[in-house]
Parts: sequence; C-alpha cells; structure tokens
Amino acid sequence: MSKRTPFRWSRADGFVARFILVMAIGVTLFTTVFALVWITPLLPADGSVPANTITVPSPDGAPESAPPAVPAGPEYGIESEQGMVITFHDPTTVQRLLLVLPGLLAQAAALLVMVNLLRIVRSLDLGDPFVPANALRLRVIALTVLAGTLLVPAAEKVGEGLLRGQALGVDGFEISYVLIGEGGISFTMVFVSLLLLGLAEVFRRGTRMRDDVRGLV
Repeated sequence: MSKRTPFRWSRADGFVARFILVMAIGVTLFTTVFALVWITPLLPADGSVPANTITVPSPDGAPESAPPAVPAGPEYGIESEQGMVITFHDPTTVQRLLLVLPGLLAQAAALLVMVNLLRIVRSLDLGDPFVPANALRLRVIALTVLAGTLLVPAAEKVGEGLLRGQALGVDGFEISYVLIGEGGISFTMVFVSLLLLGLAEVFRRGTRMRDDVRGLV
C-alpha cells in the first residue's frame, strides 16, 4: 500500500503565490490611481476608462426604444425591458466621483484582501501559519468581503439615482435597488465571508490551545 505524502508548503509555492499577489496588487493600484486621476478634469470623460455612461430605468410613460420580438411559440415569453443609457460628455468632479465610486470601493476592498493574503503567505514561508496575527488577518478579510458585498451595490444604486436626477433635471433622486439578482447583494459572497469568519475563529482557538500546551510542557 502506498504511503500518502502530506502537503508541504515549499519555497516555490511561496514564490508563485507572492508573485501572483504582488502583480494583482500592482494592477489594482494602477487602476485605482487612474480612477482617482479621472475624477479630476485632467483626463477627458469621453473615450476613456472608467466609462462615462450609466444604464437606468426609463421614466414612467416613456416610449419603448424597440418593440419586443415575436416568440416562436406559446411556450416562450418575451418582454422588452425599459431602460436608457445616459452619457455624461462633460461631467463635473462630483459626477465623476459618483460614476467611479462603486469601482473605487471594490478596488479598495480587493487591495485590503490581497495585502492580508500576502501577509498570510509570508507566514506560510516562515513555516508557522497558526499564529494570532493570521486569525486577525482572516477576520479582516471576511469583514472586508462582507462590507464590499453590501456597500458596492448600494453605492452604485445611490450614485445612479443622483446622476439620473441631474441628467433629467429632476429634483431629488430615485433608487431602484434589487436585493436578490443581478445588481443586488451576492449571497454567495455573504456565505463566503461567514465561512472566513468561522475559519478565523478556528485559527484563533487553535493558536490559543497550542500556546496553552506549550505552557504545560
């Protein structure tokens, strides 16, 4: 019977993981800085990234842009969704901020997660991942994922409502928030954050038990 070889974290594993994380952090930092510069009038709004358009529901009573297609049979149903694309050719600084705010929040959350993952990888290279610091890092990652899952869709909808009101010359703003589905809260990410919180608690209790055992030896 063959003997199973236990998993071991090698230097090559650590190098590959650090390389991927550092590259991802660099790309995210670049896009974040670009978005921050785009908020200012230094960069033109048209023909650049981030996009200067939003897609929002059409006002009540507005005609549909195109008639719905004819279904092939009674077993199918086709509906035309009312919506309009608003383009900001010369947005103000506040409008630029509202356009990129959801992306900035997502990038900030991604940076925080990747930096803490990089620190966990470094502890693996040292051969001792079960330390209190990693339990704290896992907790930070879990709370960051949870906060991003809740805040990014909310910021997107609030921003779209404000921008829609400004583009149409309407006082106030209207928010159309979907709790479940496209554009809403991802319950998968909520579940992932809860799993990470549980893993952080396992790390915390495991390190405490190991310290207690060391004190008895």
